[in-house]
Amino acid sequence: MELNGIFSDDQIAILGSFLALTVCGLITAISFRFGSAGRSEATQKPLDLVPAERKISAEASQGRRAA
Repeated sequence: MELNGIFSDDQIAILGSFLALTVCGLITAISFRFGSAGRSEATQKPLDLVPAERKISAEASQGRRAA
């Protein structure tokens, strides 16, 4: 494709910028669709990083507060 004969340098730069923005938008849309932000809450598992026995001891110590 011989774009230099059809468009000026400024027009080619503008077209390249629009093409780059379009590609970035598509990448963002794809990563949102397949990433963790695009998942619904029903399909997401909550991360349970605190062991159950530690939760129980933390709940039991809720009555004690520092002065």
